Amino acid sequence: MRRKPLALLVAGVTSAAFLLAPSTGAAGPNPATATQQPGPTYVYRVNAPLGDRAQDLLARGFDVLEQRDGNDLFVLGGQDAGQKLKEAGFTALVESVMEPPQWQPPSTDMRAAADVNETYYGGYHTINAHAAHLDQVASQRPDLATVVDYGDSWKKTQGAGGHDLRAICITKKNAGDCERRTDAPKPRFFVMGQLHAREITTGDMAWRWIDHLVAGYGTDSQVTSLLDTTEVWVVPIANPDGVDIVQSGGSSPKLQRKNANNTNGNCTSSGQIGIDLNRNTSSHFGGTGTSTNPCNETYKGPSADSEAETKALQSLWRSLYPDKRATGDTAPAANDTRGVVVSMHSYSNLVLFPWGWSTQDSGNDAPLRTMAKDMAQLAGGWQYGQPGEVLYNAAGATDDWVYDDLGVASFVWEIGAQSGSCSGFLPAYSCQTSTHWPKVKSMLQYAAGKAANPYGGGGGNPVPSCATKSNDTDLAIPDAGAAVDSTITIAGCDGNALSATKVDVHVQHTYRGDLRIELVAPDGSVYRLKTESSDSTPNLDTTYTVDVSGEARNGDWKLRVQDRYRADTGTLTGWTLTV
Repeated sequence: MRRKPLALLVAGVTSAAFLLAPSTGAAGPNPATATQQPGPTYVYRVNAPLGDRAQDLLARGFDVLEQRDGNDLFVLGGQDAGQKLKEAGFTALVESVMEPPQWQPPSTDMRAAADVNETYYGGYHTINAHAAHLDQVASQRPDLATVVDYGDSWKKTQGAGGHDLRAICITKKNAGDCERRTDAPKPRFFVMGQLHAREITTGDMAWRWIDHLVAGYGTDSQVTSLLDTTEVWVVPIANPDGVDIVQSGGSSPKLQRKNANNTNGNCTSSGQIGIDLNRNTSSHFGGTGTSTNPCNETYKGPSADSEAETKALQSLWRSLYPDKRATGDTAPAANDTRGVVVSMHSYSNLVLFPWGWSTQDSGNDAPLRTMAKDMAQLAGGWQYGQPGEVLYNAAGATDDWVYDDLGVASFVWEIGAQSGSCSGFLPAYSCQTSTHWPKVKSMLQYAAGKAANPYGGGGGNPVPSCATKSNDTDLAIPDAGAAVDSTITIAGCDGNALSATKVDVHVQHTYRGDLRIELVAPDGSVYRLKTESSDSTPNLDTTYTVDVSGEARNGDWKLRVQDRYRADTGTLTGWTLTV
């Protein structure tokens, strides 16, 4: 039995709160010299059931995370926040403590010449890199891609640096495509990331979606069909000034949520500067779930649509979609309304849809709810519903505005679990490949396929909602021990599985050659995916194709993983099954 060197072990943290903290492990480079940011920061568990109690907590301006556990919400803050919560009449327990992170500024000027390879925190792309990426794609594939400058960030409007606000339109170009006109020949699917700057997973998902479309045209039948019939618009970073602050932390990103507008109050010692761009729109502006305190995380701004970033997004949407909904909270959009808009956020594994300001049904509640259910199933069983049904109500959000003003089907995705190794605002970069992208890719493909006819009961080329499922619960793999099983249940599917069933597997392991991996069908039949070998490469992120067409789709499918040799350990971090 061979013996290999002991690997460096990094203790895992299971609390969602700890996972908000910058990692000192593999997630980002460890600076040679560092100074300390202020801290520590606490995460408080606060009893705040759905309804009045939850809304009272939000109204008091605490940094309430987009996370719920039964009757409890979670609040991020310093030591004084616990006392303030108690003074406000809330039961608050310390869930965990985030130690003061080690950090240093990035080694390069984040407003220097664009470099598509510029990264921070172990692999996340900077604003410069995102800008360069859009230009690179458009230059290399002019038949597919067009870059659009749709405005300026707040800092740029002030002559204080800042950034262009940029989108990319991707489609197989014909006359009239990618023009800012409401009578476009093709339906439009629109997705954006990092409206809340600290939610760095979402910018990475946008980057991968762009690459998936461009690389897949002509080789992937689903992508080819989509781009032949649909315009796909992507805004990778909707809040670049805020992301400037986040990435300035380098290997310990700063948890900036809002934009960089500092003209409404001095918040240097009492909270973050800026306006929450997801509370600033004119759709029920100033309603529940917003704050009038400029230093609070949900500060709505001095007036509706006050922010440069908000105005620019609204101008872009109005130039892309005709208004198909009458005035009034219960008025439906017309059945022939085209288009879908998705705003990606993190975290909590949720699919949300209007209304957010209230639990009152919108005029198109039934089709929106059906689409949300389908996307939640594609993600492996996320929760779905109106924000007030599964989280809390919040007014002035962009998804409400898109539906309110234009009637376009709009959604928010909260990407990432509440606990586990890939949860929180700042997961290790490897989590984007192993956990988030396999789910989000399927959701994006489905949502884009619905753009042609979201309210009319079909259209486009949606992915069957029962055919792809994921399980991202961490499962320890014993060293030279017994096999372990992770289960995915398929239900509601007709017929047998595919002859080219896809099994997407993600394992963190210091010597992947140790691993034997098998797919176990519901009837107990075993299909070998990988045999142990002398491959000394760490980690496994692989998609296997296997013919299981003799098996019924429905039932409990198991991924069986066994470490066959001694001295190295690992964890199954997630897998996705497409049958």
